[in-house]
Amino acid sequence: MSVPPPTAVSRQALYDRVWSRPMSAVAAELGLSSNGLSKICDRLLIPYPGRGHWSKVAAGRAPPPPQLPSPPAGVEDPITIGPARAASRRRRTRASTGERVDQLMDAAAAVIVESGLPALTMKSVARKVGISEAQAHNYFRQRKDLLVALARRELAAMEARRRTEIDRGHDRYTKIALSTITYLREAAERGALIQVLTQSSEVREALRAERAATQRADRDQVMNTLTGAYGVPRDVARTMTSVLTAICLRAGRLVGNGKLDLDAAERLTLAITMTGNRDLMRQYRQTDDLSGVR
Repeated sequence: MSVPPPTAVSRQALYDRVWSRPMSAVAAELGLSSNGLSKICDRLLIPYPGRGHWSKVAAGRAPPPPQLPSPPAGVEDPITIGPARAASRRRRTRASTGERVDQLMDAAAAVIVESGLPALTMKSVARKVGISEAQAHNYFRQRKDLLVALARRELAAMEARRRTEIDRGHDRYTKIALSTITYLREAAERGALIQVLTQSSEVREALRAERAATQRADRDQVMNTLTGAYGVPRDVARTMTSVLTAICLRAGRLVGNGKLDLDAAERLTLAITMTGNRDLMRQYRQTDDLSGVR
């Protein structure tokens, strides 16, 4: 039996062929195995019929084929397929585990922002990155794991930025202002995505304990400083901290949802938090020297 020569074919033409007759027949025409052809289709993001499709066709019950998605970056078109060269491959270097994880999380964020959380599947994320769904599962066992990892990354980045800005302040008033402004600006940039993620029951449940611990540690640090350095009664410090924190968080949610302009949020929230802190400090200690409070 003669070996077919390499064949140049466009992605569209290959898509049309695999949906016109069984994979085994198309593979034989190209001098490939069915498994080899399916791997080429996976690499080039060409959907192909699953098991049982042609039986459904014969029975008149086959659903319409999915649309051909955009090609992954770097793919030549037409592509060359044949025994000597399975397909024109993208010029690429193998990504490290960390790089691939970041790529998958970036792709997940893009899918959520563009199409909403229900559109996020391991297959849609893998397609954006240009790998197969099976490869994506090597990094995240299931969709929930990807969502939780993305939420952790976004929350950590938001908090790291806020901490960095706080360290620039030389007194409590400046630190409060920097903390508030940075939080609101990060909410404008990341807030919509973070809210979608944290409103997901599976993410909320997975992060419940660690988020509660982080919030408790932050609250206790502020309360201990107010009580120890400025003589504020602990119950008053707790109430003040809870109220002002709730105001900032609410403003951040409104900014993230696009329901409150960032400039307006900064002006209103700063006015409330700065006035509240000044009044409290002056009530329990007659000084404006608040540099020791972080």
